[in-house]
Amino acid sequence: MSAYLVVLAGVLGALVGSFANVVLYRLPKRESIVFPGSHCPHCNHPLGPLELVPVLSFLALRGRCRSCGATISWRYPAVEALMAAVFVAVALRWPPLLFGASLLPLLVVLAMLIMAAGIDLDHFTLPDALTLPALALAVAGSLLYAPSSDLPTPVEAVAGAAIAAGVLLLINRLGALVLRRFADTRERLWPLSLDQANLAALAGALGGWRIGLAVGAASTLLNLVTRRTVRLPEGPLYGLWAVALVLSATSFTVSPTAAIGGSLIAAGTFALIGAVYWWLHDAADGSAAEEPDASADEPVAMGFGDVKLAAVLGALLGWQAFLVALLLAVVAGALGGIAARLAGGERVVPFGPALVLGGVLALFFAHDILAWYLGLLGTA
Repeated sequence: MSAYLVVLAGVLGALVGSFANVVLYRLPKRESIVFPGSHCPHCNHPLGPLELVPVLSFLALRGRCRSCGATISWRYPAVEALMAAVFVAVALRWPPLLFGASLLPLLVVLAMLIMAAGIDLDHFTLPDALTLPALALAVAGSLLYAPSSDLPTPVEAVAGAAIAAGVLLLINRLGALVLRRFADTRERLWPLSLDQANLAALAGALGGWRIGLAVGAASTLLNLVTRRTVRLPEGPLYGLWAVALVLSATSFTVSPTAAIGGSLIAAGTFALIGAVYWWLHDAADGSAAEEPDASADEPVAMGFGDVKLAAVLGALLGWQAFLVALLLAVVAGALGGIAARLAGGERVVPFGPALVLGGVLALFFAHDILAWYLGLLGTA
């Protein structure tokens, strides 16, 4: 029965991979992923059932459209095979007969992460339509995890999402601040923006995550009451943030652990609240924005899409395993960049695919890596 379920997981993964190819092609173009049905992009020939069998149809047709003879990209079977392999790996690690419904949120979220990575690889963007629903599913799915699954509890999933978003957010803001030579950003969003995340980071470093959340909420309320964006320049604010972290080593403020954790949780929480708010706002308007973003041409150290992607991984893994995922992602990104340069390519590879790769590896190996590392510390 277990072997049968593993095979079934592989077949399901291949079918989901076939659907993922539709999403990869149509979502960036803002086309429906349901209508019209699958067809050849060259001659619009509708694909019949026998032309839609994952991997096998590509092999049978020898990589060409049956109607016009146009070449079919090898990426179609590659995505189908990759999705099938991931589904099989999950079914082997968490056998359905032992872990039951634990597999469902894992499979759905991993499929959405792979789709997001593919779109980022092609278009240098991580669609909110994938990352934010995946975040919600990763948090809600933690309610289904079996206690023995080594997967995060609901509290750990929420904390992991906030901390992971906070880590990437601070890289985003501090890196951009350095690249701007400490000049203030021109971004002015009302009533909710990264200003609240910045203030929450500072307050969280001074008084812990509860104080950080309270200050971020107060800043939002002040914007609503005054009907304008009341903000502090990022340079001085993050200067104060650095001072707050230094003070945490004394008895004047909270402990260093509470200061770092409070800063990350509070900043990450408001970054995600702002992300959801503007996603819903833009969806209601039916457009990306009413006015062009004044900060669009500013240098960035990391895209904000990576912040939302990190939150998904934090919810899926928990904050400790997320840190392992981030380390693996940095290594994978560096090796990929070196390999691309040695091969003579000049194409910039986005960080999203490396982050997803690190997350998938951490899902299976993070606990072993952490145990090995802590063992080294214990024997030092």
